[in-house]
Amino acid sequence: MINQKGFTIVEVLVVVMVISLVLMVTIVNFPFAKLQLTLSRVTYKFEQDVRRAQNMALSSFQYKDENGVFQEVAGYGVYVNLAILGNKKYIIYADTFPGNKQYDAFDYVVETVDFSLSELGIIIKQIDNVVSNAVSVNFESPVFDTFISQLHQNQNTAKFIFAIETKPEKTKSVWVNTSSLVEVK
Repeated sequence: MINQKGFTIVEVLVVVMVISLVLMVTIVNFPFAKLQLTLSRVTYKFEQDVRRAQNMALSSFQYKDENGVFQEVAGYGVYVNLAILGNKKYIIYADTFPGNKQYDAFDYVVETVDFSLSELGIIIKQIDNVVSNAVSVNFESPVFDTFISQLHQNQNTAKFIFAIETKPEKTKSVWVNTSSLVEVK
């Protein structure tokens, strides 16, 4: 008998069916997987921006205004206001000297971050442990105190919850506390 090597038609069809099934599942789940990655990017970007404000305060970074003049500041922070800025923007600011430890109209805007321009489908769903939807996380320099405006009494942590807009149950959170700890959960 001749020893023939090769595949039977049944084996080839089984392999083609398995590959087709895996490909179909991947294609169907791709948009959701893409949104999950986008959610992670936005959450980690927010965490990095909070740490950026923290680092600017720690290094006593001087703020240069639009005229190129260095301005004395009392610290740096991140401001989120779901009612005014919406749920897709936040502000990195410099607290005007002598400072009030929260964002106001007199503070310098370092950057307005609008993640809806590059990261579609993600929102700031809510802010927990606070009494309103407007919160400043302020890092005072050179003392390096951390102040979070609008915290509930006996709370020391604000929880910023980001979500997929079409599936708001899919969330990631950034926790910031008054001990200067910033983490993504």
